[in-house]
Amino acid sequence: MIVFTDATAGELFALSGTEPGFDHLHGIPAAALGEESDRLLALGHLTDRTVLAVTSAYHRRVLGELIVPTGELADLLSFGTRRTHIQAVRAGRGDNCAWYVDDVDPAPPTAQAATFITIEWLEREDIEVPSRCPACTRISRSTRFTQDPDRTGWSHYHRCRHCAHLWLPPVTALRP
Repeated sequence: MIVFTDATAGELFALSGTEPGFDHLHGIPAAALGEESDRLLALGHLTDRTVLAVTSAYHRRVLGELIVPTGELADLLSFGTRRTHIQAVRAGRGDNCAWYVDDVDPAPPTAQAATFITIEWLEREDIEVPSRCPACTRISRSTRFTQDPDRTGWSHYHRCRHCAHLWLPPVTALRP
């Protein structure tokens, strides 16, 4: 079986998880796909529990975010996960990516089991120090980089995930 480092442009090879773009999340090789990184490719057919663990680890370690436990998270297993077989192709020098994958039948010798996880519609929040919302008094840890009509430029605001109220963190939190 040909590996990425030995494959020439346009040649089929087997993904090992050491290729450019892969992270190891809970021991599972996974890579973000798409221009917006809206899907994950994990090697192997993952169980539902492992899909949730890999998705959570990707958001925490790579994006610095937490997934908000909403109905969309429950739909991830039913509608956002697809187990299939893939073939990897090494890209040419002028391509944006080092490799591409295509769906195939499991019969070819270069076919590999893989799981695609669609993560674009999951609600998430930044990993921040929790603070109390001045509007509804509930605890939230979310921030949003946005503009305010009373300020010049963009700023990080706390955003309450419960009532969507925006407020600036205390000055001591910005510069201790």
